[in-house]
Amino acid sequence: MIIQLSKFNSVLNSRPSAKEAVLRIYQMVNGSVEKEKIILDFTGVEVLSPSYADELLQSLENKYGEEKIEIINTVPAIQETLRAVEIHG
Repeated sequence: MIIQLSKFNSVLNSRPSAKEAVLRIYQMVNGSVEKEKIILDFTGVEVLSPSYADELLQSLENKYGEEKIEIINTVPAIQETLRAVEIHG
């Protein structure tokens, strides 16, 4: 299942926003018949703060497992943020 993160905003910058996104993603994934990888597509995302990345990815990895989460279409700034919070990217 591909999740377009730009649908949440092009600037992903607060822990409370990430918590809302996580809840929506839980609904999407749990409502899906497909039980494949969760692919987080960062196309169109301009800013990703460390707090947003930490909340989003740690919550998803805790619930579904790190091996089920894949990240695609990251620009260098997003990659730096992911490395800063020690999340794969």
